[in-house]
Order: sequence, then C-alpha cells, then structure tokens
Amino acid sequence: MDIDDPVLNENLTYGSPKIFERRRRILETARLLIAERGYDGFGIRELCERASVAPQTVYKAFESKERIIALAIRHHFQLFTKQQAYHFDKASLEGVIERLIRSDRNMTNMREFVGAIVAIHFSNTSDEDLKLATRANITSTLRPWVVALREGGYLRSGVNPVDFTNSIVALLFYVSLEWCRGAISDEDFIFRKLEALLVYSAGACRGAGLKQVNMYLNDLMGRRVKFDEIRQAIGSTS
Repeated sequence: MDIDDPVLNENLTYGSPKIFERRRRILETARLLIAERGYDGFGIRELCERASVAPQTVYKAFESKERIIALAIRHHFQLFTKQQAYHFDKASLEGVIERLIRSDRNMTNMREFVGAIVAIHFSNTSDEDLKLATRANITSTLRPWVVALREGGYLRSGVNPVDFTNSIVALLFYVSLEWCRGAISDEDFIFRKLEALLVYSAGACRGAGLKQVNMYLNDLMGRRVKFDEIRQAIGSTS
C-alpha cells in the first residue's frame, strides 16, 4: 500500500461534490473511530454504520481497512496544514520549530487520536505502510530543513540525512508516548519535543548549522526569548 500513489490521490480529489462529501465524511468518521478504538478495535462495519454508507462503497473507494486508516490520518494532517498561515521558511530551523509548535497546539486538544497514532507506530502488528502514514507529517516537516543542511554542508561527515530524519522522528514519537501516558504535562510537551530535536541535531550538525542549533538550544534552556519571538509571529499569522 502506497499512501501517496496517484490512485489514492484521485480517490480523494476527483468525482462529483456528492462523492467528495461522502469520502470526506468517511475519513472524518474513520478519524473519530481511530481515536476511540485504536487500530485493533477499528471495524469497517461500525465505520459504515456511523458514516451511513454501505460496505461496498467503502471498499470500492478505499479497498482495505489499512488504507482507510492511513488516509484518515493523512487527511487530518493535510487539512490542518492547509489551514495554517506559516510565517517562517519550511527549509529553516525556525520553520521546523514553528510547525512543531503549531502541531503541538493541535495535538493537545486531540489526546485520544494522538494516542492511537502513537500506538500504531509502536505496535508489532501494524502494517509497515500504516506506520509510514503515522510518521508522514513529522517527516515532511523535517525534510526541507534536513535537505538544506545537507546542501549547505552543515551535516557532519558520515551523517546520513534519511537516518538523521528517522532518528528525530523516533525521538519525537517517544516524547509523544510519554505525553500520552501522562508522564509529560501539556505545558512541557512542546519543550520536550524541541529539546529532543535540538539535542540530537547538535550532534549531527556542524558549522553555521551547529551554531544555529546551539543558539536555540541555549535559548530553550534559558529565558526562551527566541521561542517567544516565534510564538508571537505565529500569533500574528494564525
């Protein structure tokens, strides 16, 4: 299952307004079910009953349970991203920090949904492509910045950009797991994620890239002036 293949994109974007609305309703209902039941408890029958659609309609549009769940997760984050008016360049560290802060505001109001995504990510039985869907939002947030670091020569020798990105994603998921368990408060959630991002990046970057990472890391551990500036910028563009 490839959640970015043309067939899936066509299923989401083409068709009559009635078909589009029905698919949107199915995906939104699926998102709610994911939050309530998790992956293992998610059932097509209950989805159809809640969305008022026939099973054959669901299978014709989405083909499988795994594909529905993957698309529901992706659909949610795509809608959230489209609603944002970003202030900082996505290929900058400030852009990554801004996107994590905005995402944090969204996540703290959706603990059950986030918990289901985290459970899928750490599950030993989840489909691997489904796990990729849970990581897609964070990966797409990090990728432009990591590419800029590589092209600028700001990654240390031997650092693989893909491995670097995946390691940060893994750390952010662990922080999210601890938050879902109640070990991290809502107030500390974003700062623990930023700490994970910056501490790991400090070991992988060099030159101007390392200098910028250290500047934000020192600020995070101190008065957080830089982070307040980003938050104020977010407030002016929300």
